[in-house]
This record gives sequence, C-alpha cells and structure tokens, in this order.
Amino acid sequence: MFLELRFGVLAAHYLPGQIISKDQVCEVYDCRPVMAADALGALVAEGYLSRHGRGEFTVRTWTRAEITDLYDMRASLEAIAAARAAERASEAQISWLQSLVGNAGDVSATDPDDLERVTLSNLAFHLEVRKMARIPRLAEMICLVLPNALHRLIVWSQHGEDGEHSARTHRKIAAAIAERSSSMARLLMREDVYSSREAVLAAIDGLVARDAAPVAKIRRMDQTIAINGRTFGQGTREPAADGRTIAFGAPLS
Repeated sequence: MFLELRFGVLAAHYLPGQIISKDQVCEVYDCRPVMAADALGALVAEGYLSRHGRGEFTVRTWTRAEITDLYDMRASLEAIAAARAAERASEAQISWLQSLVGNAGDVSATDPDDLERVTLSNLAFHLEVRKMARIPRLAEMICLVLPNALHRLIVWSQHGEDGEHSARTHRKIAAAIAERSSSMARLLMREDVYSSREAVLAAIDGLVARDAAPVAKIRRMDQTIAINGRTFGQGTREPAADGRTIAFGAPLS
C-alpha cells in the first residue's frame, strides 16, 4: 500500500494539493484504518503528503522558492561534508567509497530494477561521505533539507544522461577525497547537488500547471511508468538522509 501510494504521487496520478482520504484508501486496499494511517503517516514523514484535517491528507505542493532554498542549504551542507571527508576520512573509508563508485555498472533505462539500484546507490554514496565527515548531527541537518520525497523527485525528474553525469561526478568526488583535496571535493559536491535543480524545477512547474480535482480518486497502481525515456517501478523503501528508515506507525513530530 505504501509503495503504491508513493508511486501514485511520483507518477503524478495524485497531484499537488489533492486530498487523499484515509477512508477511501481503506476501501480500495481493503485494509483496517490503522494500516492506512500507518502508511499515510509514513508518507507525511517522508515528504510526499501533508496532513489535512482528521483522516485526510493532501499531496504535498512544492514551490520554486522552497526548492531553491532547499537546494542552496543542501549544497552548503553536502559541500562541507565532502571537504571534511577529504580531511578526516580513514583509508578504509576511502577504499569503501571508491568501491561504491566503481561498482556502478551499466544501467538500462528500461529496467525499473536498474533505476532503483541507481537510486539506492546514490543515497549510499552521500550517506558514506556524511559519515566520513565526522560532523555530529550533520546528517540530521541534511534530513531537514532533503526529505525522501525530494530525493526521489530528483531521480524521477532527470534524463538518462543526467544520471551518467552524476555517476562521473561521484567518481571525481571520491578521487578528490582520496587525494585529500578538500577544496576540490567541496567544489565537485556543490556541482553534483546543483546539477539536478533545473530538472526538478521544471518538473514541479509541470505539476502545478495541471488541472486536478480537489479530491484524488484512489486506485490500484500499475507496476511501471515511462518518464523521460526511463521506466520506473514502485521500488522499495529507502533510509532517510541520516541513514534511518522511518518506521510505520512512528509518531510524527
């Protein structure tokens, strides 16, 4: 249920601002209210939905100003992480990071499993750099500017060549860290973060421009969808930017 609802948001079956009714979710998925509440609550925590009264939720609406601010804050934090990683990482950590970027392999744009692997590999790379930086609470701060929903939106908004560019940049960042070049690692990380911004802004502009009924019609989802020449599936759950996976039923702050 969680994966299908998330897929519906990412695939724009459910549009920004539309109301998602818990009762309708229960009906379509033939589940108890507590199960629907857990899935919808996790989608709120990961940034896909917002709360809208008792038993109702809305698809989160991103604005250009919000996305721009989040990118600026994330670029600063990730750049600091890369610079500190170059200064503080152990040789074992550097070796592990290089193995991460060296094991990317070929990616088929029409294989949803390949694209999911790329999504998780991208997350793993950034998680490792943050660990290598050895800055207390850095990952928590990045969580505030990079919710799971934005990370997935970045991947879904890009074209195949964008993913290839990101993979090359990750290899350069790993090399800069291995060479203990904090200035180059910082510069390359900022480039990597900002490289997806225009695609994401274009994607949210397109979503906002679409006409949408006030209340979304909940339905079972197809397994895949083709966007920008790439085929995406429902995927799996992934950890947040601090490496922790939000548990179903966890209370929201």
